[in-house]
Amino acid sequence: MPKMPRIPKIRKKALIQIGGIVLILIVIAAGFFLHLLPGPSALAHLLDKKTGAATVAVSDDLPSLLSPGMNLPLIAGFTSAPEEQYTPLTLRFLDLSRGVPVQWAWDFGDGTESSLPDPIHTYTSAGLYNVSLTVTRSDGSGRTVTHTDVLDTLKPAGHTVLVDTLREGVLEKGSEVTFLSMAPDASVAIGGKQYPVPNGSVVRLRTGTPGTGSMNIRGGRLVSFAFPDVTLFINGTQVAEGTSGDCILPSTRYFQTNLTFTVRPTKGEMRQVSIDGSVVRAGAENSLIRITHRSDDRNGDLTLVTNPAYFEGLATTIDLTATVIAGFNPETVVNGEAPLDVTFIDTSAGSPAAWHWDFGDGATSDLQNPSHTYAIPGSYSVTQTVRLGDQADTITRKNIIVASPPRVMANFTASTLRGPAPLTVHFSDTSINAPTIWVWTFGPNSTPLNSSVKDPVVTYPDPGTYTVSLTSGNIYGSSDLIRPQYITVINPFRIPTETVLVKTGKRGYIEKDSVIEFTVQDVPATISINGGSRDLPKGTVIRLEAVSDQQGEIYMEKGGILKFSFPDMALYENGDLVAEGSVDSIYIPYLSDFRTSLSYYLVPNSAYTLVTENGYDVLGDLDHAWIRIENLGMNNAGSLRLTSTDNVTYIDGAANQTVHDWVIK
Repeated sequence: MPKMPRIPKIRKKALIQIGGIVLILIVIAAGFFLHLLPGPSALAHLLDKKTGAATVAVSDDLPSLLSPGMNLPLIAGFTSAPEEQYTPLTLRFLDLSRGVPVQWAWDFGDGTESSLPDPIHTYTSAGLYNVSLTVTRSDGSGRTVTHTDVLDTLKPAGHTVLVDTLREGVLEKGSEVTFLSMAPDASVAIGGKQYPVPNGSVVRLRTGTPGTGSMNIRGGRLVSFAFPDVTLFINGTQVAEGTSGDCILPSTRYFQTNLTFTVRPTKGEMRQVSIDGSVVRAGAENSLIRITHRSDDRNGDLTLVTNPAYFEGLATTIDLTATVIAGFNPETVVNGEAPLDVTFIDTSAGSPAAWHWDFGDGATSDLQNPSHTYAIPGSYSVTQTVRLGDQADTITRKNIIVASPPRVMANFTASTLRGPAPLTVHFSDTSINAPTIWVWTFGPNSTPLNSSVKDPVVTYPDPGTYTVSLTSGNIYGSSDLIRPQYITVINPFRIPTETVLVKTGKRGYIEKDSVIEFTVQDVPATISINGGSRDLPKGTVIRLEAVSDQQGEIYMEKGGILKFSFPDMALYENGDLVAEGSVDSIYIPYLSDFRTSLSYYLVPNSAYTLVTENGYDVLGDLDHAWIRIENLGMNNAGSLRLTSTDNVTYIDGAANQTVHDWVIK
């Protein structure tokens, strides 16, 4: 019997081809009928050229980013998924390019090509194929992207994984989900706003930074993708960026994930890690866990929560890497007086094999549980580094050790505890154990009232008794000292005098703003000032005023001025300033209306000093007092003599215009 021809097999192949063409035509007709005509990457247009994202018919709420400007960059991109209606060797390629391409050139890696935006390709045999897509814009510019090892039948089957831990995890940067939305009322929340997704659009959600959050996939639908930095792409165009939330996606196709979930190594509780139903981790441990999820299971479920870390679903790979984590006690700050002995207990995780300690004072150790003595007061940070093979971890606890000196004890002295007002007192800090901070209070009306310097100088203007307090301290502590009624200020000696006689080897000077004033009653009268000589008419009111503190000489006799020599004086005639400078000589034969506010000051140096008032000795021995004579003028005989140099002071006159103060320290 002759062999029957192989017509049935040929007819079967032809029928399959015809059925495929009919199916494509049905899909295209459905797309036109339902108005599913979006821009680039739309899966409804399987045979038509794309006209760009600007043709997408979307609701008014969809941002204008769906209509990119003319100068958007051209970026090639695509993804692939098994075609449901075809054999396992048939893939659907989805164009995800941006920049409004108008031409597509596919190279499927097996010698075949296509110019469709979203082609379907069947490989004749299983294998590893490199697929390239070249997209071209209307201005002729083009971009190419290549994906290696494309064919789902060769990808690992994956594992069912459950990770339940109290530790924190993150979804790594670049993790994404891609799918085709097949419902007219779909939307995705970004930044608190719900963005509508047109029916038939390719949607991609991608993380921009490692972040904490959660995602939930149920039956191939994305229920939530809640992370702080997510970019939403619709048909290859970036639509929004920000914090993502709930997703309303009633129906999707070609669902794909590309996720990397990491549980970082910390010392924490691991409830359970199971792979394909077998528990591989539980209890307290510190492994680094990295889960890679590459799935296109259209009916798969996935739950992912980052804090505390939880993952349940399919995983392409799961890596559990034991790590070392540095740690030591004391966990809290240790205080004590130097020298301070401290023992450190290693609490590191991961069974390290080597240790290195830096105690913060220049000393180190390689022991696991070292002891160290802090000899010098100070605050110290301690660093521990642990190693296991190529792994290392370091921890630093800042200012964990405080070695303090003996406690500061406040104390002070004062140079003058009692004297007439105004009384100036020099305070000296004598606190022990190196204070660096001082807080003084001196009592009411003092100048100043408070001070933060070590050795302040204070003036008490009013009589009374004053309590002084000092708080001295440093970074390790402080101490207080209060001395009630420590300073006594009495009323100044006020002695009206007719004659004053001073003879001493101490230096003195008339003080700034000292003044003598008189009326010229006899001529000729002259004065030489600043190199020029002036005649002073009878009846002229003369005022000589000291511009600065200065030394010089005065000689008055019988109501006349025979000498008045000072280097820095101002001369007024009848109230007008007429000259300023050095007074070299003066001759006033007779004057009247003599007034003075001459103040003479003797510096506090040790020298034999004779001071008499009204013929009575006030000082007659070596002294180091400072002395001020106010309103120095003529005595009853009309005489005043003053000689002031660096080592001689001689005064013979009176202070009979007003009372004056002697203030002697």
